Amino acid sequence: MKRIVAATILFGSIWGLLECSVGDFLHKYNSSYIMTIMAISLMAVTRHVYKSKGMQAAMALIAASLRHFNPIGGCLICASISIAIEGIIFEAIWLLPWKKYESYTMKVSMGIISFYLIYAIGYISTQILTPFIFSKFYLRDLLAIIPRILSRSSIVGIVGGVIHPLTYMEIRFKIDDRLFYTASAAITAVCWLAIIYGI
Repeated sequence: MKRIVAATILFGSIWGLLECSVGDFLHKYNSSYIMTIMAISLMAVTRHVYKSKGMQAAMALIAASLRHFNPIGGCLICASISIAIEGIIFEAIWLLPWKKYESYTMKVSMGIISFYLIYAIGYISTQILTPFIFSKFYLRDLLAIIPRILSRSSIVGIVGGVIHPLTYMEIRFKIDDRLFYTASAAITAVCWLAIIYGI
């Protein structure tokens, strides 16, 4: 249990750092969906390795909190909401019994479906919730960007069909507990310091 908690904090912190650095860079070039692909892949890999329900939602909450308090970047609330929702949707999808089907076709299919849904629902939810926080929600504003959301979701889904089966690859290495906790604490501290000071 302690190892899972440490891993959750570690990978949530790495995700948060990636959002504050790579994610912010990609947002400037209107390519933030690439960061979503990286985030979903990280969640899928950690679920296969640790097989712990709720871990990915907790990782998302850590990453969202770190993104929110990072001093660099725009629309911090939008990004934080999106990250948190991605984690929640991932957990909801992984509650489904599809994991018992081990065929390659099923893995590809679930990669396409899960990546598509996580990106699309996350994006749409952000476009609905953010206006409520700052001003007022207008349905016409959401409808105007639905084609863009669906087209990017399709790209994310196709990439997910390739990446998701790869997350089933067995990782065969064991790290001593003392080394794992020491390394996790050090990497987590570096991530947090980099985010807090905007490095």
